[in-house]
Amino acid sequence: MAISSNSYFAKTLEKGFVILDLFDRDHTRYSLSEISTLTGNNKTSTYRLVNTMVTMGLLTKNPRSKTLRLGPKALMLGHSTIQGFELLHMVKPLVDEAHRVHNVTIDSALREGSRLIALYRREAASTLFFRQPLACGDLHARAMGKAVLSRLPLEELEGFMKAAPFRRFTPTTVVDRDDLVRELEVTRSRGYAINNEEYLGGLICIGAPLVNYRTGKVAGAISFDLPAAEHTVDGVEHAYAGPMTKLAHDLSEMVTRGEY
Repeated sequence: MAISSNSYFAKTLEKGFVILDLFDRDHTRYSLSEISTLTGNNKTSTYRLVNTMVTMGLLTKNPRSKTLRLGPKALMLGHSTIQGFELLHMVKPLVDEAHRVHNVTIDSALREGSRLIALYRREAASTLFFRQPLACGDLHARAMGKAVLSRLPLEELEGFMKAAPFRRFTPTTVVDRDDLVRELEVTRSRGYAINNEEYLGGLICIGAPLVNYRTGKVAGAISFDLPAAEHTVDGVEHAYAGPMTKLAHDLSEMVTRGEY
């Protein structure tokens, strides 16, 4: 989470959101010491913040183990945010229609710095099921991630290349920086990215960026996800590159109108 230098910036509020940002589907419980270490705040300050959030219902504390997890108020806020998120309501009908016509799993995500935040996913019965992360920073290993990287300004791309851990998920994951740069050049020129079982074995994905046409900035991405047992990369490109990039264009117009 970025730190603002704005003189009106409420740092205490930011510290609270940093704590809440620690929790996700893979990290559901923390001790006070773990939160203090991960956020870089001393234990006294962390205790004060955590105690306030427990009182508000944003966090709950196990009376025996003292571990902390998200509380019912956080669930209510999350639900209200999703229901009130205008872009989701704009995106959903187009994704649903593309799913109906092409019978493929479709993912959409918004960019937050060097992460992708899941927006809306419509699954096809034939596609290999996997638990989609709410936030993903492994852009090098995903079609949506490579689509986003291909549209970043050079300075931002170089920053990502220096900082990214480049984890290997499957034998085909591209972990060499030079290889990735060459692939991104191809992605940029053709307008879409390919993921050939690089994030998950058995899954081929083709993705395109979502762009704010007014600012020229990349705001997110979409992908069509298909089972490798039934498709080849060439077949996926031939059948789905056109429909997928058209959907990306239509969604980009919505992103532009909504100023995302």
